[in-house]
Amino acid sequence: MFWISTVILFVIAVGFVLLPLWLRNRAESFTADASRKNENIALFHERSDDLENELASGNLVQSEFDVLILELQQSLLSDVTEEEITSEKKPKARKAGRAKSSAYNLVIPLVLCLLMPAAAYTLYGEWGYKRDVELMGLFQRTVNNRDNPQESQDLIVSLGEVVQADDDRPWAWYFLAENFASIGMFTEAEIAYTQSAGRMDETPEKALVLGRVAMAKYILADFNFTEGVLEVIEQARAINPNEMSILQLIAADAEEREDFETAIEYWRLIIQNNPNSEQAQVLRRSIAVAQQRLAGQGQDGAVGPTIEINLSLAQGLNLDENLRVFVAVRNAAQEGLPPLAAIDLTVADLPANIQLDNTYAVGPFNISSADMVFVSASVSFSGSATPNSGDYRSQSDNFAHNGQRAVISLEIADRIP
Repeated sequence: MFWISTVILFVIAVGFVLLPLWLRNRAESFTADASRKNENIALFHERSDDLENELASGNLVQSEFDVLILELQQSLLSDVTEEEITSEKKPKARKAGRAKSSAYNLVIPLVLCLLMPAAAYTLYGEWGYKRDVELMGLFQRTVNNRDNPQESQDLIVSLGEVVQADDDRPWAWYFLAENFASIGMFTEAEIAYTQSAGRMDETPEKALVLGRVAMAKYILADFNFTEGVLEVIEQARAINPNEMSILQLIAADAEEREDFETAIEYWRLIIQNNPNSEQAQVLRRSIAVAQQRLAGQGQDGAVGPTIEINLSLAQGLNLDENLRVFVAVRNAAQEGLPPLAAIDLTVADLPANIQLDNTYAVGPFNISSADMVFVSASVSFSGSATPNSGDYRSQSDNFAHNGQRAVISLEIADRIP
């Protein structure tokens, strides 16, 4: 079907090129013939006008005039007839040359049209990803597979046949490894991931695959950072220091070992990749919990200023527990800018102790970028962070954080008119 569609499109494309050229040549030929006839007729009228002037001035008598006009008419008829016969039966050298030139004008574009698809297919086969495109169905099945061991086994057989037939296919190795990992065959997965990475250039894609290699090695080492795991991590970060799978692996291991300072450091790096994602919100909560653990141990896990907010609802104010609550630290010197730091929770979470620092930035600026700030908290009935009429809102006075920890207490009581 692919080749049939290609041929049809090729024929249509050639038609777009050659048809206008053919019509143009036909039009030029017709125009040239019409031009010669018009010249003969114009010459006839010019000479007949001269004869009429001679007759009017008395230089010619009527009988002489009639003879000369008849000769002109016969000459015009003869010229036009001769040109028609010549153009149809006896092409002159000049017309033959023009026809030959027209043929060249058609042949050269036609040859180029024929060479272009051949060159395109040849170059694509040399530099393109045609082989991987041919396997896209298997790749997509792997991506769509969710907790289906039988599907994974079928894909392992199919992809295994592909790499046995041609082992120089990095993405075939990668998706083979993904299917091994999905059914818990981590030894085989680590081998296939390594084969895939070894066939890739030093690109972010290779760093991603190396992240999978490190994860498989980490699992096989009973969740310990062995020399082999650390070596792969170093290789991946040399290519892409912010490779997400590597950052997640390091942070998860640090959290497991209760090394909260290291976990917070790598969680912050992950948040910087996509500050507004759902994962970033989860990690911010993890950072807050880790900071509380460090504070309980007499350590400070915060970097830069920290705003600690004790937030509660006014006594007697009963609201739906599912309503969203938005808390933000804003620049007191400039209105209309995005929050310097923000977090959202629900009414069910109140009262709450919230700590916001530079890792909670949602725009181009963080808390450290402003000297004077204020804190706002709102309960939204629409689910929007922008306060609307009918929402409840509370706001602190402006204060200077001085790059240290500041503690603010807010009580949500007032409704926006």
